[in-house]
Amino acid sequence: MQITTREFLKKLGLAGAAGATGAALADIAPAEKATAGKFYIREEDDWSIKRIFDIQHSMTDGPSSFMKDGKVFRPMREVPIFHETDVVVVGGGPAGFSAAIAAARAGVKVALVERYGSLGGLFTNGLVLLLMATSEKRDGKWKLVTKGIAKEFMDRGLKEGISNGDFTDKHHWMPTLDAEGSKYLMDKMITEAKVEMFFHSWGVDVIQDGAEVKGVIFESKQGTQAILAKQVVDATGDGDLLFNAGGNYRQVTHGLGHCVQLANMDRITAKTFHRDKDGNMFPHWPMRGNEPNKGLWWGNMGPGPKGNGLDVRELSRAEINFRRRWWEQVREMQKTPGWEKVYIANTCSQIGVRATRLVDAEAIVDAAAARGPKPADTIAWAGDCGLGCGIAIPYRQLIPKKVENLLCCGRMLGAPDTIDTLRLITPCMTTGEAAGAAAALAAKAGIRPRDLNVKSLQKALADANVYI
Repeated sequence: MQITTREFLKKLGLAGAAGATGAALADIAPAEKATAGKFYIREEDDWSIKRIFDIQHSMTDGPSSFMKDGKVFRPMREVPIFHETDVVVVGGGPAGFSAAIAAARAGVKVALVERYGSLGGLFTNGLVLLLMATSEKRDGKWKLVTKGIAKEFMDRGLKEGISNGDFTDKHHWMPTLDAEGSKYLMDKMITEAKVEMFFHSWGVDVIQDGAEVKGVIFESKQGTQAILAKQVVDATGDGDLLFNAGGNYRQVTHGLGHCVQLANMDRITAKTFHRDKDGNMFPHWPMRGNEPNKGLWWGNMGPGPKGNGLDVRELSRAEINFRRRWWEQVREMQKTPGWEKVYIANTCSQIGVRATRLVDAEAIVDAAAARGPKPADTIAWAGDCGLGCGIAIPYRQLIPKKVENLLCCGRMLGAPDTIDTLRLITPCMTTGEAAGAAAALAAKAGIRPRDLNVKSLQKALADANVYI
């Protein structure tokens, strides 16, 4: 038996809510059973409550924390093992996404832990939708240095219609992607690679035996649980696992940013763009990145004042302040003839933290190193984004001092004078792919990442079409 959406909602007493739930119903019904103007659900898709458990929680199980003499203590207690795998990646941004796929394609079991309900990190959730640092200029021509998973993602994005251009000379600076389409494509690629995906899970600690990392601790609605792994990849952006493992790092502050998408930008009739009714420049106007969705334009209010991206008080104040400033500015825009219909369609769910902890690795890529000879252990490249050259990234940059079985990638690499390139989306993807491939090879061989033969890693990456 099949019923229509309206009939189903009538049974629930929600007939007026058809518009709000139609999309969810469409996902439940098989696509081949849909007909024009109707969504179907199967009779077996019963949304009523079926399983009810009465949980008798005993205080003898032990409280999570307790107070004594005005201090708070967390008692030692057993942490349930939730999952075991070969490689666990923590952080589902561009770096973690690429790391997980690279490791899985190398033939090992992979788990990916992500705090939000979607992949992409600052790229999709932070609405940083421009892909930069993809090429470097050689002999007067731009040469593509971003390949591998990053280029595959871009190529597939073009076919899906979620990108405005590719990594050609015309768009070498900043092709722009659609946030929701990118989330969909990332889900698809992770699923194809058979990565075990754990959303709504926050990696908070590491499991160690001396200097060796044996897995991670994560928090979710199910409580505190453990994932055991042969190799761990820190793709948190802020080096959270490195910090908890006792690794060394340099902490920096950087200007915070906040991105929005403004709607109806294709309806602007004003003769002068980005100026108010008095002819003054808007303080933060939406960048015209030739977005795939013509009515949505990307806007970035930043870099703002330098802030500590690890301080929740600073971050909370910044979130409130940025949203207020955007709201007030758009209200002023709407007073300008030709801008009346512009409005905020979406604000980022993740504030733009550019840099916090930079790993003290076996090699540090600063500006001097970037302009010097190419390292023999190069495993990734970042394009030119202000240095006047691309950046060859050595494998040693992924290996933290003091800590074993932990590989770092993404915006925790580099130095203060190179972080503004290495933190960008595509360099994060390339270092993530290298970290994932290295973790897989080390897990297979049963060795520490620092003992891995770099030539075998370079070959594996070259075979995957990575530019070395």
